[in-house]
Amino acid sequence: MAKKSYQEPPKVRRLRRWIIGGFGGLLVVVGAVGIWAIFSGGPAGLDEGRHYDTLAGADRPRSGPIVVTEYFSYGCVHCRNFDPQIESWAARQPDDVHFVRVPVSFSPAWRNLARAYYALEELDIRERNHQRIFDAIHVSGLNLATPESVAQLVGGQGTDAQTFRRTMQSPAVRQKVEEAERRTRETAIAAVPTIVVDDRYRISSGELSRRQILDVADRLIERERELRSGNATSP
Repeated sequence: MAKKSYQEPPKVRRLRRWIIGGFGGLLVVVGAVGIWAIFSGGPAGLDEGRHYDTLAGADRPRSGPIVVTEYFSYGCVHCRNFDPQIESWAARQPDDVHFVRVPVSFSPAWRNLARAYYALEELDIRERNHQRIFDAIHVSGLNLATPESVAQLVGGQGTDAQTFRRTMQSPAVRQKVEEAERRTRETAIAAVPTIVVDDRYRISSGELSRRQILDVADRLIERERELRSGNATSP
């Protein structure tokens, strides 16, 4: 004999729907509060010291494109994880925003990878090899601490190993690495990836997700755009 199915009393059904609906509404409110907390920072908008720091010389005259710089290293797994997102973000930027990367040299091995980055640019083969170097280190576990090891990986991918090794050790690449190290010191880059907007604002990544970092960058870019047009508001 089949058991009689249980019918939930109407009052219980209404109470259950009310609880579920109320919980869903709470999630929406919590999400909204979280977004507000990131972007409110009081009536001025973003919160200096929490979302970004103003760099020395930020009051210099404004002209030309708004340059957004990512300080990074191929040796940094967080940079690898961030890379697809920032590539997509950079591709959507209008003509008045110029995205560049500056490789840091926090160690001799990372200095070698900085030379590799500029050699890729010098030979115009960065697009072909950028992700390959990230994956070689963080997926395949290769040690790319010498020019020879990177040249072996890049050889056959737009150039030959000998040309790439020679380019890594060229005066032009050495000068670019020295300039990158100077910029890293002057901007007080202590961790990567770090985003700097127009050499005026260093975005604080400690409390922010990758998506929020890019949202803060968008807000600072908009402020710089307004300052260039004479319609500025505080960030």
